[in-house]
Amino acid sequence: MAKRFPRPDKSTPLLEDDGKTINQQWFDFLGYIDRQIAAGLSGQVDVQLTTLSNNQVLIWKSADSKWENGAN
Repeated sequence: MAKRFPRPDKSTPLLEDDGKTINQQWFDFLGYIDRQIAAGLSGQVDVQLTTLSNNQVLIWKSADSKWENGAN
């Protein structure tokens, strides 16, 4: 099981008193969430990296378990 990053308390303001700077606790927590999403996506998304031509879209090819170029 993944280690949980502590979420700031509900009373912790998102912004500092200047109204422009994010609170460090929230900054750290949101950075953790961002890293978790990026790690999850990098392990799950499989795209055939080729340039799309005109009128082509990405289509899921279940036989290959990849997104590939194709006609719509």
